[in-house]
Amino acid sequence: MSQLRVMHFMNQFFAGIGGEDKADTPAGLIVGQVGAGKRLQELLGKSAEMVVTAYCGDDYFAAHSRQAIDAIRKIAQDHKVSLVVAGPAFSSGRYGFSCAQICHAMADLPGLVCVTAMHPENPGLETYRQFKDANVYAVPTAKSAAGMGEALAKIARFALKIASGSEIGPSAEEDYIPRGVRKDVWMAKDGAERAVDMLLAKLAAKPFLTEIPGESPETVPIALAIGGLAKARIALATSSGVIAKGNPDNFKAHKNVQWKKYSIQNLDTMKNTDWDVLHSGYNNIFMKDNPNFGIPLDASRRLESEGAFANLYPYFYTTSGCNASVPVMQQLGREMVSDMKAEKIDGVIMVST
Repeated sequence: MSQLRVMHFMNQFFAGIGGEDKADTPAGLIVGQVGAGKRLQELLGKSAEMVVTAYCGDDYFAAHSRQAIDAIRKIAQDHKVSLVVAGPAFSSGRYGFSCAQICHAMADLPGLVCVTAMHPENPGLETYRQFKDANVYAVPTAKSAAGMGEALAKIARFALKIASGSEIGPSAEEDYIPRGVRKDVWMAKDGAERAVDMLLAKLAAKPFLTEIPGESPETVPIALAIGGLAKARIALATSSGVIAKGNPDNFKAHKNVQWKKYSIQNLDTMKNTDWDVLHSGYNNIFMKDNPNFGIPLDASRRLESEGAFANLYPYFYTTSGCNASVPVMQQLGREMVSDMKAEKIDGVIMVST
């Protein structure tokens, strides 16, 4: 059994920094274990060493997720960890969301496995399920920290199995929350026989476990119409990957995790100006030649001059949506809308890519 090097991620409360008054604490580190991490180290014994504890305030993470993720990812790399433990978050939604995001950010690091823990009704589990990371596991916990002992025991059991090199089996056998990841395995019966067995069990009102659980995407309500368009402030937004020349903000062509807004205050067209396009989901040639296809600035200026709406917001919002994770795009959308509301924007024009 090889010894694991472990990083424990906590919010400001469980790291012992403070309560809501310290929720804006930036990401940081403590060498070794703190709080519940000390008990977890005892449960892990000599099979693992918890070398560092990373922390971040709940509010800071929500407002500066990209900076927090980059900082915590660097802590993990600098300390050469092979296991990340995030939480337990119990029923805390903000904490659960940050745990899921941190685990996802680590999932592509070679040889690293992540284990988080939260109550099955924690909103952070939706993020965990959407990511479907093969090296990220979430174990169920009680609603409150009263169940800390049991939660730590589950995490330790997972860590010990990982340290032993044993393969983690299906969620129904290993007591973790399913993510929708499917693996090919040999079965005694072929698919047709198993399907008939499930059908017969269902008709007889007997318990059975489907091999392909259904997924129900979130329903997005239709926005209300803008009242009095002639007095409205309109903004332009795109997921086509139109960005500043030279990509100074380090956007990714696919699986992008950020958004920006760029000034168009003194422009009447996007053509023949300094823009780049970074998107791996379509042929960029035409967009690079004429970014008005993604940001219809020329047509919008014409409508503005004709009085179709009051004024055009002097920045456009942009991201790249190719192969992006649904929860990440949902989070970026929420951040953009929050900014738009603060800027008193009444409506948005977003061209389909």
